[in-house]
Amino acid sequence: MAQLNSLSISARLTLDLHNLNSEGTEGNQQQTRMVHIIDQAGHRTIVNAVSGDMFKHILVEHLIPLLKDGGQPLSPGAAVHDADRINAQNPEFEKFCKEDKVSESEIMTKMLSDCSLTDLAGALVTRGRSVGRKSVVEFGWVVGLPEDEDGQPLTATEQYFHVKYAPEGRAAATGDNTVAGKQAIFHRPASSGIYAFICNLDLYRIGLNDITRKYVVTPQARKARATAVIHALAATLIKPAGAQRNTQNPHILNCEGVIATSATSLPAPTVSPLSHDYREQMQSAAAVLNGIKTGSVQVTQFQSLADGIKVLADLASEVELPE
Repeated sequence: MAQLNSLSISARLTLDLHNLNSEGTEGNQQQTRMVHIIDQAGHRTIVNAVSGDMFKHILVEHLIPLLKDGGQPLSPGAAVHDADRINAQNPEFEKFCKEDKVSESEIMTKMLSDCSLTDLAGALVTRGRSVGRKSVVEFGWVVGLPEDEDGQPLTATEQYFHVKYAPEGRAAATGDNTVAGKQAIFHRPASSGIYAFICNLDLYRIGLNDITRKYVVTPQARKARATAVIHALAATLIKPAGAQRNTQNPHILNCEGVIATSATSLPAPTVSPLSHDYREQMQSAAAVLNGIKTGSVQVTQFQSLADGIKVLADLASEVELPE
């Protein structure tokens, strides 16, 4: 198999009755995330969405145990899922960063060597020096499609009535021994629809010192990390482990789309699934890029979640990175 410099996925993910991402709570009513977008006809519309931050968090949750299984190093913070990664619970690294003769490039090398999660997911070091590692993984907002080609709505959000037993200490405030006093009433949203999902993996950057532009991790370790992050992307599609899953585990009906890979410095193309002809556009973009550099881009369509996971699994098993 040819080497993989980058990988992208553009897909339509059908989710029913989920609440993966909320804005917050007003009184006893939880507010779901809604965003303004411009549809294909150039009209502004409001749809439900899940932030890219949430999906990045979901991927990282899957990625950490995969890196452990692959024998890759994790900093103390990363090992316990601390979002500050190599900065957290790591006095040895903090001391290293504050040494006068240590350069930013040496700090970057230590970041990549000591913590595979920081290498893949990024971190900003502010311990005596400011050194930023940009994430290899990039997510866009997961956006509900406003309507189909016939103008029928494809995404909807409703508020549902819930009651929760209130402990004795809270009962007096709501009615003491009455029925109302024993129950906390609240409203929670649930959204259903077809969502546009985009993600890009800059695989060539794994183990690459962004300052010296040299690889500071062994080829074997880079390959193990690439395998882990592709598997984590597959796991993210299988189990989007966001908020409210204890009682609103999403029903995943389907996932269909396109996976693109690039073997050169030309990026794997990404076209938003908000466009009805995104798959055709992906194929056309790949043809143009292959006209620039022959055989640089490959595009694979999939019609189901199982097919998409298989494509990712095959890529992970054969991945070869540039040197």
